[in-house]
Amino acid sequence: MPLALMRPQMPSLINAPLLAKAIRSPRLAPWPASSKISGRSRGSPPESTSTGLEKDAISSMRAAAWAVENSPPPASAPAWLRQWMQERLQRLVISQASHCKTKFSVSTMLHYIQYGRDISSRVRINLVIYVGMVPLQEARALLSLGTIEPNGERIRPFVFSLGEGRLHASPTAGLEGFLYGEERSAKLVGREMLLRHLPDYARYLGGLFAPVAWAQEACNKVQNILHSPLPPQARYGQLMDFLSLYTQGLRREMAAADKSRWSRQARIYEIFPRAFNLAGKRMARGRAPGTGRPFFADFGAQDLLDIKALGFDAVWVMGIFPIGLRNRSGSAGGSPYSIRDHEALNPELGTADDFRGFVDRAHQAGLKVIMDFVPNHTSMDSKLLMNHPEFFLNKRADPAGPEQPDRGFFTHTDPATGRKLWVRHGGYGIFGNVEFWIDTAQVDYSQPGLRREMIRIVKSWVERFNVDGFRVDMAYLDLNANFSRTWDVRMPQQEFMDELIAAVKAAYPATAFIAEGYDNWDELSIAGFDLIYSKNNMDRPGGHTGWYDALHSRCPGCIQAAIERAEYLQWQTAGSAALHFFGNHDEASPQRSFGPWTQGASFLTLLMPGSHLFYGSQEIGFDRPDPREPKSIPFCAPVTIDWQSAKSDTAQFYEELFRTAQALREIHDNPILKALRPQGDPAWVGYALLAPEKKQPAVLVLANPTERSVAVDFHDEESGLAWLGQLPPYGYSLLETSAGDQLP
Repeated sequence: MPLALMRPQMPSLINAPLLAKAIRSPRLAPWPASSKISGRSRGSPPESTSTGLEKDAISSMRAAAWAVENSPPPASAPAWLRQWMQERLQRLVISQASHCKTKFSVSTMLHYIQYGRDISSRVRINLVIYVGMVPLQEARALLSLGTIEPNGERIRPFVFSLGEGRLHASPTAGLEGFLYGEERSAKLVGREMLLRHLPDYARYLGGLFAPVAWAQEACNKVQNILHSPLPPQARYGQLMDFLSLYTQGLRREMAAADKSRWSRQARIYEIFPRAFNLAGKRMARGRAPGTGRPFFADFGAQDLLDIKALGFDAVWVMGIFPIGLRNRSGSAGGSPYSIRDHEALNPELGTADDFRGFVDRAHQAGLKVIMDFVPNHTSMDSKLLMNHPEFFLNKRADPAGPEQPDRGFFTHTDPATGRKLWVRHGGYGIFGNVEFWIDTAQVDYSQPGLRREMIRIVKSWVERFNVDGFRVDMAYLDLNANFSRTWDVRMPQQEFMDELIAAVKAAYPATAFIAEGYDNWDELSIAGFDLIYSKNNMDRPGGHTGWYDALHSRCPGCIQAAIERAEYLQWQTAGSAALHFFGNHDEASPQRSFGPWTQGASFLTLLMPGSHLFYGSQEIGFDRPDPREPKSIPFCAPVTIDWQSAKSDTAQFYEELFRTAQALREIHDNPILKALRPQGDPAWVGYALLAPEKKQPAVLVLANPTERSVAVDFHDEESGLAWLGQLPPYGYSLLETSAGDQLP
């Protein structure tokens, strides 16, 4: 495969560079004796006493150095390889090749030689990378999740000592978290203060690399640097340079192999079909109301294009399953999460063919389709309970009073045997007690048969309808530790969520999984979720400040901490990313939640890179709560969205904000998020959007969550970002740093 990157296609595997060789074409001459690169005269390379593998490597690098100046890259070269090589090529390949008298670690070359060009477009190189296959999960563990120690425990994030009793924990275990934490610790106290950590680094990195067989050359390189006779400052610098390059290469391979990575940048539009009122939405836009067909048959191409035009990448259709009849709540048709059949569509919304057509039209409009998977419970009269009562938490009914079950149970008659059972309602643990959803039945994840059935059902939705992802309802409840503690049952060793995601992605690697999670961030990330709700704070090493609750608090320090957490989660590649939102079907309307701070909270959320969720009807300020449910669209009462009652100021605000967000995405493709740290008055919050190649000016997104005017005095020497100005109460602003003017 000449002049192309060899990238074998296998699910759940990534490419780890093992051997790099220059392409030797007929015109590839011997090493030129007189050429110069970067002002360095090479001449003929000196003799080397290296091993056979090193000789082969050096020979390849000699050819590569000549090809740098003589071989233009082919058009098929991946853009990410070219970009990556811009700042690495000369320093890495050329300097190694021209200094081969000094013995060097082959792993340096094996992991870092790539195909690309330098920043001036003058130096070019053609290489083919021959790759070995590395399990994706091992790469994720090495980068972010942490590997498993001999005692069976997962390695924890490294904690830096900053002196005077101050500690700074890395945001995650693994190389990404370690390097991120080290960089920020060095900014706080200087690297001189961190030199004392070199022995700690040796132990930590040795333990991190040890379980990963294919990373042992890198592990040896790290240990050789740390135990070399060089002064501490030199060892420290070499170590960080090596780890940065190694991690950068692995991050790129990880990103290229992650087929569901689309979800990490997806803007998701949530639709509640029962309330959406598609005909009313069309009439509000001056169009005909439609044919009155069922929801999925009626939802046409133009309706989907309207959503795409707002800047969204995916639609999440919530509440599409048949709803149970027994103990049904409210008067609107019941809770969409009391599901009678996890494998079927609610017939009121259309047929299987209708839904298949909806998915096809969405894909043609450039939208992914996400649906719910509700693993924790079913309705009290579900198909699963009727066919498999053994899959549910139950006990034999008391013969003396079978119709008077204990608290948290209901009576069920097994249709196959006629036997009376007491089945638990679905529920969740809180402060040592269990709260129940009294229209549901609790499944039992200690049962292997249930696990297999749920995996089969989820895969069937992809097989039958080509859906793109699943929002997993209350995902953290079914983690082994939580399930065992709540229900007092003995669990299998493997997590169900691990089994589910691995099985589905083995067959359909691009399928995304989103966790509704209010605890256990790390466990959900280890399970393989692409996105996790960022709502509330979580007690974890390195901390987690939830986005929604921080905005709701209007506390500048809390919002700033949430932005800093978002900065890391947007940068890292191997762990779960955050799904940010300022409203969804479970929350009160934004205007009731945030009051005068609503626009500022929306502004910060919708302009932030990464994934966010937007609940359809928020764009017109719709809000019809019920005394029993504070949601903007309650489940317990009949509500349809009145699109013609749109609040003009709200609708105009979101129209402009959607346009601005789209313009930023066009200008700054996949920007770097940088939290701004206020100087002076700490009452404002904000972040910068930096272009990776620095070809575009940075953009500042600023907001004031307080009821008073705030003076913004910001200057960052490292990035050169600066601005001086005022923000009114609950004000917000978007600024382009090159001009310092507010953008339209």
